[in-house]
This record gives sequence, structure tokens and C-alpha cells, in this order.
Amino acid sequence: MTTNGLTTSSMILFRRLIREGSRYNTFKFDPWWRTNVIQLFRDNKDVTDPNEIRALQDKVKSYRYLIKSSKDLSELLDSYNIGLSSRQRVEKSSNRVGLTVPEWPEDRDRRIQKEIEESMQIGKKIDTDQFKK
Repeated sequence: MTTNGLTTSSMILFRRLIREGSRYNTFKFDPWWRTNVIQLFRDNKDVTDPNEIRALQDKVKSYRYLIKSSKDLSELLDSYNIGLSSRQRVEKSSNRVGLTVPEWPEDRDRRIQKEIEESMQIGKKIDTDQFKK
């Protein structure tokens, strides 16, 4: 993507696209997208037709806005606790106001069962009444 003023704008778009992708966690930890973007720019570095350059730049802008919109949507859903399980929603809401959620019954049962199994492996007999608190 070359040609006088279009070269600098292409480089600016390239930097913005890489920067926007690195802000989004899904892209940050996956080098595949970054490699493909770099390769796309390298493949089109010799394009001289201004109309074709603008068309390529429009594609890059669209891709950048898609990444930005995905990140914004993800943040919006997180802020309204949409997409969370009811348990996570309760825990997050209670933490927000300074409260802690008591141990969930399923978690308590798993913890007790694990402690019983561990004590059986050690060879101790355990009184299950001590867990009923």
C-alpha cells in the first residue's frame, strides 16, 4: 500500500489496528491474527493504484472497528452482569456493596467430602458431626 500521502495513512492504520487488537484480550494472547495482519500489509505493499489503496484501507478500518466494537460489547456485557451465571452475578453484586456470599451448599458438600476422603487416606476416622456447623 504505497503512494505518497496514502503510505503514511496506511502505516497509521496498520499501527492503530495492531494497537486496537492488543487491547482486546482474545487477540492479545493469540499471535495468529497479528501475523495475518502483518502479512496482509506486506502482500499489498507494492500496490500503486490509489483506488485500490483506498479500498484496502477501508477494509482495514472496518476490521479495526469490528475489533473495537467487540471489545466495547464485551465490556458492556460485563458491566451489566449479562452473560454471567446467577451464582457469579450474586457474588459480583454482593462484592460491589461490600458483602460476602456465604459458602454455597454444593461447595460446602464438596469440601466436606474432600476432607473426609483425605482423612480416610491418612487412616483417621472422622466424625461428620463436626462439619455440621
